[in-house]
Amino acid sequence: MDRQTCASVVLLEDEALIALDVEYSLRNAGFNVLGVFSSCAATLEWLKTNSPDVAVLDIDLRDGDCVSIAKVLCARKIPFVVHSGSPASSGYHDPIFLKGKWVAKPCSPSDLADAVTASLALA
Repeated sequence: MDRQTCASVVLLEDEALIALDVEYSLRNAGFNVLGVFSSCAATLEWLKTNSPDVAVLDIDLRDGDCVSIAKVLCARKIPFVVHSGSPASSGYHDPIFLKGKWVAKPCSPSDLADAVTASLALA
């Protein structure tokens, strides 16, 4: 069994339809989606007792940006993919997000799966 098939993913997305689509795409690509969260607070609470292999996150959730989550992920050496509608080069976002692999939103399911796989390879 390859690493991708065994890899656990947590998904952070506050748009319900996008979350459903991305979750389906990740599961279809062979990833084990442990949870889907639309708020930073719920994600941080979940991370207190859980440790995914990788995270896929939108920068802005219902209760603010994911800076605190990205910091926790980095501190725990959990790789992450930023799935965002704005490019990394925009300069708008906190530099912590540059530690993740960026994938434009929207993207193809295979592009997202490739980004997650690449992030895992760097871990």
